[in-house]
Amino acid sequence: MSTEQPYYNASSPPVVQGVLVSNNKSNTNANAPTLIPQHIYDHHGVGATESASVHHQHLYGSSSETGSHWTKGEHQPRRCNDLWAAILFFAHLATMGFLAGTYVPRMFREVAEANDLNGRMLDLEGEFDGAGGLEGNNSWSGRFLSWMIRGTNRLVMRGGSSPFDSENRGLEDAGGGMEDYNNYDVTGTNDFADMVLLLGISSLVALVISTLALGFMIRHAQLLIKFALFFNIGATALFAIGALFLSPFAAIMGIFLTGLTIYYAYIVWGRIPFAACNLASATTAVKANLGLAPLAYSSLIFMFGWSIWWMITFVSTMYIAGNCDGQGNCQNEPSGWLVFPLMLSYHWTFQVIKNVVHVTVAGTVGTWWFVPTEAASFCSHAVRDSWLRSVTHSFGSICLGSLLVAIVEAAKNMVRNLRESDDGGGIFLCIAECLLSLLQDVLEYFNQWAFVFVGVYGYPFVQAGKNVMELFKTRGWTTIITDNLASGVLSMVSAGVGLITGLISLAIAHSQGMVFGDEVGASAASFFIGFIIGTVLTSTLMTIVSSAVNTVIVCYAEAPQEFQTNHPKLSEDMRAAWRQAWPVDFNY
Repeated sequence: MSTEQPYYNASSPPVVQGVLVSNNKSNTNANAPTLIPQHIYDHHGVGATESASVHHQHLYGSSSETGSHWTKGEHQPRRCNDLWAAILFFAHLATMGFLAGTYVPRMFREVAEANDLNGRMLDLEGEFDGAGGLEGNNSWSGRFLSWMIRGTNRLVMRGGSSPFDSENRGLEDAGGGMEDYNNYDVTGTNDFADMVLLLGISSLVALVISTLALGFMIRHAQLLIKFALFFNIGATALFAIGALFLSPFAAIMGIFLTGLTIYYAYIVWGRIPFAACNLASATTAVKANLGLAPLAYSSLIFMFGWSIWWMITFVSTMYIAGNCDGQGNCQNEPSGWLVFPLMLSYHWTFQVIKNVVHVTVAGTVGTWWFVPTEAASFCSHAVRDSWLRSVTHSFGSICLGSLLVAIVEAAKNMVRNLRESDDGGGIFLCIAECLLSLLQDVLEYFNQWAFVFVGVYGYPFVQAGKNVMELFKTRGWTTIITDNLASGVLSMVSAGVGLITGLISLAIAHSQGMVFGDEVGASAASFFIGFIIGTVLTSTLMTIVSSAVNTVIVCYAEAPQEFQTNHPKLSEDMRAAWRQAWPVDFNY
């Protein structure tokens, strides 16, 4: 323990994250019942205090079955962990800002000048002229750059307040096709208000249904897991039946997948109560702190904004590096040494945004576990304080873990694009892509548990990963944590809410006379809008539940007694379910 003793009064039995540990100065009678004094949780639920008077049995520190010892997780001092990673992340954002500020105006200016001189707009579906162009270039960056520059041409020519408005109006008067272009709408209608109205209603419906789904998941977790297993069997069976009309090989593969799905359901059937209790506990914690939902939804906005920023920066950088002109004729092929850092930038930022939410959920659920009074409302202190820690003290750890995954993900994408460009070495590139995919899965698996310790206790990234894996290894839970039955339920619920939202959107569109294209297109477009909105919003909420499930497993490994004290009904159900599913590994 730290000599500064920041988490408890040394004159009383010390409490670390609500766990009573021995203190020879104040507890000389080991057999006497002890009382947990008032304690302060200085890291999660900042300022949270809770008094308890319960008999507590110390369960931590060793495992008689394995003879192993581990250190109980403790709140870490408030400091910026892995600060260098956070500095590197902000430096990379500054670099992207510099590239965007320097190259984007130049590219748009040259494209505008080229279109002004030509007096016409390049056709997006046409082909570039000139021997120096990228028309014959089959590389992925060349094809992507060509497509984006053509789109930039159209964007510049379409601008309503640009210096070229007079030329645009002249083309319209001359019947040059600009009128059709300016009036073009991807929905096939000019009534933009109908589209906005439908998007708004679909979003509201999806939010309501997905929130109600949390309560349904708490009450019927086992039923949902069983239904998900039967749904997978039915889906593969339908695939096998459809494959009979395609080819014998496809039919054999379909039958094999169906048999494999049935066998999987048979193997995991006895673990359904275990997964259901984990899911119910996690969903209860999320429902008690629904302020996590707006945080997760806001991350979608940040991801969307970052994608736009990155794409514009990427295209303008490739435009300058390729020595291109305003019509998309490029003299050079951009180097892979330039493309890779840009791809890394995209994946790194995307991972950071996602993992900030994950760490915030872990901190909130940790507070709900140990100090439920501080995590029991929509705008609870737990949500606010956990988010603040994730973007301050723990932000460097998030950046470090996200960087590891981003490097592998960017390398995998580069290898895939090289393989698709047919430049040779197909078999070796295929093997490399497969190995990188496996490495990415391993790193993401490691991160999901390491970030729980980062969120709950505030450890640096590497130490957090080491501690949580040592915990599971000592407990003998290396098999337990591979169980992913809950993930199938979350995906099924997301698709189900998307389907319901799509049908409601379709009904609204027909009742209000909203027309999107022809009759078939109207139905397809309105349903598709509702389905996508419903699925995306519900998947975002279910991502919170998934993070909560991981946190519940870690906290139960660390502190089952606190769970019994603060949430006795859930604790009793979980203990019975875990003993049924894992009679050897579980020994509480």
